[in-house]
Amino acid sequence: MTDETADALSVAVRDVALKLPVAHVRRLADAIHRHEGPTPAVRVAASAAVPTPTLRAQARRLIDAWEAAPGATTGAGLAIALCAAADAVDQIRAAQLIDIVWTGPATPEVPVRLTREVLLEIIGSASRSLLLVSFAAYPVPDVSAAIVEAARRDVDVRFVLETGEAEGGALRGASAAFAFRDLASLAIFYEWPTDQRDPLPAGRRAAMHVKGAIADEHSALITSANFTGLAIESNMELGLLLRGGPVPRRLARHFRQLMVDGVLREAT
Repeated sequence: MTDETADALSVAVRDVALKLPVAHVRRLADAIHRHEGPTPAVRVAASAAVPTPTLRAQARRLIDAWEAAPGATTGAGLAIALCAAADAVDQIRAAQLIDIVWTGPATPEVPVRLTREVLLEIIGSASRSLLLVSFAAYPVPDVSAAIVEAARRDVDVRFVLETGEAEGGALRGASAAFAFRDLASLAIFYEWPTDQRDPLPAGRRAAMHVKGAIADEHSALITSANFTGLAIESNMELGLLLRGGPVPRRLARHFRQLMVDGVLREAT
């Protein structure tokens, strides 16, 4: 057994825990634990333990990885790993709170929770880091004031904003950063430079069309709304607010890696 095959088995265990419901993972573990190794019998038992073709394919990939790592573990050991991974995933999911953010006409199913209100909540909650991403932006005084307050709390404030056509972006007119020009000394501004965008036919330009805000790797607003007064207060806009769990952390680290790799570049 090599480190590579052992890693592949670990990845297969993780994927089963992530992609199968906990009850199905436990049934799969129960089917596997009584077998010493990845025999044809365990393949039959594993396939019978999960109810749909898609989930069975995931179980087959697990057995394939087990077979490729001879001596890595017994069925009992693999079953313990599956249950532990499934419990960890279940706890993470339980810790993550997800709420709908809706600007527009309300219904009993989805009450109005203005994007502006949630954006201010995200900014106000930041104690270490704040990432703000938008395609278009116009000055919104209370949003700008909240960002200033965050910077005064020593929060690392970073913007990723679309640039104007003159700078190689897809935004007509000035760069979205112009809306936050008064914050230049308090925040770091990033852009998606032309040389990092794939060329499109007929002279068209790919757009930095993401909108969202992430605080402390803990809370994230993912929204259709640009950072403009109309978008965060009046338009019909839809978003999700996520608190806790792995998604805000993964999103924040994704953007930071794009910055490290130069895909997103500090504006000059």
